[in-house]
Amino acid sequence: MNKKNLLSIITISIAIGLIYNFLNPNGIPFIREERILEFVEEDSLSTSNDSINLVIIDSTSIKSSTENSVKTEVIDQKEIQSLPTEFTKPLAIKIDKAYQLYKQGVKFIDARMSEEYNEGHITGAINIPFDGDESYRDILKTISKDEILVTYCSGTECDLSILLGDELFEKGYKKVYIFFGGWNDWLEKGYPISKGGQ
Repeated sequence: MNKKNLLSIITISIAIGLIYNFLNPNGIPFIREERILEFVEEDSLSTSNDSINLVIIDSTSIKSSTENSVKTEVIDQKEIQSLPTEFTKPLAIKIDKAYQLYKQGVKFIDARMSEEYNEGHITGAINIPFDGDESYRDILKTISKDEILVTYCSGTECDLSILLGDELFEKGYKKVYIFFGGWNDWLEKGYPISKGGQ
């Protein structure tokens, strides 16, 4: 077989694959969809009548840009009653909210690899690495879908907690928070940590 025929076969194969992917409703997108995180602010996790602040940040600009487009919405007391009791997607939280939930006994899920988890993790957190290994998913069978969950990974440069949070939400866990600052923010504050396996 000469090089011209080989090149033709490769070109035709690529073209067929691209056309199939484009027409397939479950095809792989060529451009990553923009993921918008909604941040829950100060008093929104409490049951008080305080206002809720949602800070919406474009996560595609987090890693590469210092000019994150941030929009803040303040929802007053009257609108709190109209908020859904279940989330429409996972909500992001920062360190203060994460610690507040931690003190309330909410379950934390570490999305990092098991080696990183063993080096140090939030005390009481379980490890479900977002790496495609389904063996860790058995842990989910022991967690109620009505339970509040907080996913986290290394920090703002890591998106494993976002990916795991989205996956948990798709699996039916409707009360999922994504701890955006993650392990780095937790360490910086000196909050409880543990080392070793679960």
